[in-house]
Amino acid sequence: MSVAADSVQRLDRRSVERFLPELDAWLLPGSVWSVQHTWPQLYRSDGDGAFFAILDGDRLLSHCACRVVTLRDHGADHPVGLLGSVATAPDHRGRGLATRVLEAALDHLAPHTDAVLLWAERPELYRRRGFVDSAADRCLLLARRPRREAPALRLATVADHAALHALHERKPQRVARSFHEMSALLTTPGLTTVVLDRGGDVTAYACTGKAADLGGHWHELGGDDDELAELLPAALHLAGQTEAALLLPPYRPRLAELLHDHVVGEVDVPGPMVRATRRRPERCWVDGLDSV
Repeated sequence: MSVAADSVQRLDRRSVERFLPELDAWLLPGSVWSVQHTWPQLYRSDGDGAFFAILDGDRLLSHCACRVVTLRDHGADHPVGLLGSVATAPDHRGRGLATRVLEAALDHLAPHTDAVLLWAERPELYRRRGFVDSAADRCLLLARRPRREAPALRLATVADHAALHALHERKPQRVARSFHEMSALLTTPGLTTVVLDRGGDVTAYACTGKAADLGGHWHELGGDDDELAELLPAALHLAGQTEAALLLPPYRPRLAELLHDHVVGEVDVPGPMVRATRRRPERCWVDGLDSV
């Protein structure tokens, strides 16, 4: 069977809903979590993604998704496209369908963005489309030590969301979020968020897990380095982890020094690939909750 060259369609989120079982099977095989759980900013009913697909009648053959966000980097704002969920039906792979939906998404994003970011399992495929590697992200490997006097640590509640949003807004590098977006992300299934509570004042937070994504990783931090250095070792106990990985934002080198006694290793992990549309941001740090 051949698919017409003009058959890439843009779908709204409601239209994509009927194809979620296929996307679950293609993108998260064997997982108990769905794409709605894992990437809520795209697939949940209040998500804001744009979706591109090739259909054969009512059957989904190929798909990708994207959204436009504001990347804030030490006072400079960059409109950036985040692209992901590139997938094709197993019996139609190798026919160039994914390239066509990817190009449609890139054409959609180009007028609205300075750059497009994606996280690639097979980067060689995207280098052909003009993507280049960004700087690697630093990942600390943490081991749980015997519990010391515990700080005022607890799991976050909905009542904490405003405080956590305020801490997020203080980060020098971040994806801009409204309070509503932040609150929605903090309710992602499979996410554990731990806060440091100083007499009713939440001074730091850290997130681990995100449905099928980022299991065993602390991937989002808020608050000062000294507060996080107190929070994270105790948070491993609260989360039931004997060891974990910490994705360290590039603006927190001092935190690595403060956690020295708990660090048993360090690795570099690939950051997002980048394709500049107008100008490339100097640094492309994206917290785990925003990644798609």
